Amino acid sequence: MSGELTAVSLTRVGTTTEAAVDEALDLLGDPLRDVGKGDRVVVKPNMFQRKPGFRTSPELLLAVARRASARGAEVFVAERTHVLKEILDGAPVHRYAQVVSFDDRPTRIVQVPGATSLRVPITVPDLVLDCDFFIGAPHLRTHSSVVLTNAMKNLVGLLPGFTTRIVHMAGVEESIVDLNQLRPQHLVVCDATTVVEDNYPMAGTLREVGLVAASRNAVAMDVTMAAVAGVGSWELAYLRDAHARGLGPIDLADIDVRGVAVQDAAFKIRRAPVDLTPPREGVHVHAETACDDCRRWVAAALHQLRAELIAYPGELTILSGPMDRLPALRGAVVLVGNAMYEHRDAGVYLEGCPPRAIQTAGLRYAMGGSVDEQEATQFRVPRREPAPRGDTGLPGLSPEEWV
Repeated sequence: MSGELTAVSLTRVGTTTEAAVDEALDLLGDPLRDVGKGDRVVVKPNMFQRKPGFRTSPELLLAVARRASARGAEVFVAERTHVLKEILDGAPVHRYAQVVSFDDRPTRIVQVPGATSLRVPITVPDLVLDCDFFIGAPHLRTHSSVVLTNAMKNLVGLLPGFTTRIVHMAGVEESIVDLNQLRPQHLVVCDATTVVEDNYPMAGTLREVGLVAASRNAVAMDVTMAAVAGVGSWELAYLRDAHARGLGPIDLADIDVRGVAVQDAAFKIRRAPVDLTPPREGVHVHAETACDDCRRWVAAALHQLRAELIAYPGELTILSGPMDRLPALRGAVVLVGNAMYEHRDAGVYLEGCPPRAIQTAGLRYAMGGSVDEQEATQFRVPRREPAPRGDTGLPGLSPEEWV
């Protein structure tokens, strides 16, 4: 194919993941050719979950760090939580890289150039801004709100833990692209040795796939891996936005796939549920005007909390999307998404576009369930006369008093 096309290499894992990474990088020529002695190289995995397989493979990180270190670079493997330090404790990657948490690094406040969603200054670790060469090492997953997550969405993890919520407040899809404008990836090495599918990040199941991919362009990487997983690139709003901003191709025909052909690697990833049908009478869902992401979030929450919704003895009304007037509110009320802000005192309010997975705690709270201290910060209760709410320390009304 034409050398003008953006290249993505695709390999199968045979004897070792390291060998598959080496093959994928070799198919790109010399993707680390711009790395020199003393350069700072940051490798950003997706490694904030402890469950085996639900994170970037340590063997993949070892292979990437070893190649960068061989160029004389100072290599960092960095993620926004301390979980990666636990996972990689004593791992061979320490021979080639320093393992650090962005949460421990000094930060700077920066304005994202050309941002359409993250238009306010944000806090970013200095290491992200100052490195000479930035490598993404994402893990391919389905996603209950944005459909599929890989190279581009991995950059949400650049933000320190206390600031990631701003992405959902501002709008996830465009924020993903804004972050990719702020810190372009010089190289992406995708871990699809395992993938997470079904109702992730609220739950999710693991699937063995045995693939590794590499590219110098994050958009091309995501388009290719979406095709491998049976997802159309035009279905993904952040890819449409990234293409419109000139960050990369959105059609597979404009990508030079090297190594294993897409059709030979293809599988059908099991997507998160999208059915908005209530699980029983007495649960009322009004999300006709909601954006796609918030509709998908509501569907995923209904699926995840199905048993609790069925067991709850009262009525429950869930609202999402812009509404001039609210429909009849029956029983406990939960308002989902930024479009519900003007009606926030009608019930438990979950901000975000879409909310985060942890914010399903607001639905459990509305049904009288207990929430822990962190979950209690993820939703807003109506501003009315405080009433005790079990042992959570939260003021609010019982569901019966909201009507």
